[in-house]
Amino acid sequence: MLDWDNLRIFLTAVRAGNYTAAARRLRIDRTTVGRRLDRLERQLGVPLFEQGEDGYHPTVAGRRVLEIADRMEELADSLAEEIGGRARAPAGHVRVIIAADLGAELMPDLAAFAAAHPDIRLSIQSSADPCEDVIQRKSDIGLCLVDQQPDHLRGRRVGTLRQAPYAAAAYTDREKPADPGAVAHWICCAGRPPLPAMRRWDGAIADRAAVAAYVDSWAALRGAVDQGLGAAFLWTFAADPAPGLRRIAPPDPAIGIDLWLLVRDDVPMEQATRAFLHDMADRLSRRIAPAD
Repeated sequence: MLDWDNLRIFLTAVRAGNYTAAARRLRIDRTTVGRRLDRLERQLGVPLFEQGEDGYHPTVAGRRVLEIADRMEELADSLAEEIGGRARAPAGHVRVIIAADLGAELMPDLAAFAAAHPDIRLSIQSSADPCEDVIQRKSDIGLCLVDQQPDHLRGRRVGTLRQAPYAAAAYTDREKPADPGAVAHWICCAGRPPLPAMRRWDGAIADRAAVAAYVDSWAALRGAVDQGLGAAFLWTFAADPAPGLRRIAPPDPAIGIDLWLLVRDDVPMEQATRAFLHDMADRLSRRIAPAD
């Protein structure tokens, strides 16, 4: 029968990245960590670690053990809270990376999470490729825009984000475009857009568009629309509730994309990261549901 303590040490070793750091976290010596993990490998009959270019990583079998042990830890924590009669508030530091295509559209949701979990400190950055940042361990969890779950990552699909053409109310009152084809002022991306979502929408209309301005970021795109410079494709979940914007046409299914919350598949989630994933997945699912 497997010893839960050995699984707990395995989880800590993977989180810490090496035996020495794991020993410090567990307040035991490094030799004990190595001995307990050797015992776990003998019990399972398979190696749990292999050496890569940047150190040791879980094997395929190790990833499976990691997945199960991670769930066991979560269940054990839930059991302790239920039987103990009071929940222990998650605490810690979570490094979050957000697809730059989303600009600041998710900041209200992040602020609501922070208010609900005052003991969790967030570090928030944006990236053109948040999946790669998570894989490279630059962040703990990513809010990523991808059509399918990438290799080496795991997590939850939140839903599909749609885009539709919008313009400021002042612009539509002045120009009165009846449909996207009647728009005389489109806002496009300068050069080859660095962000995947911007490339998709640019490809949908750029060849036939009368361009009013070129921008190089999602924040500039949204700002240009807000100020009445012209029309552009925006996220429906963010633009529909905005009182100063009007949708010109229904969402274009060709430029929808899935939103995922993703972590590495070979690193167990810390309590704070797990709380962020579950809370934000539920919170964002509710927010984008009308546009899904």
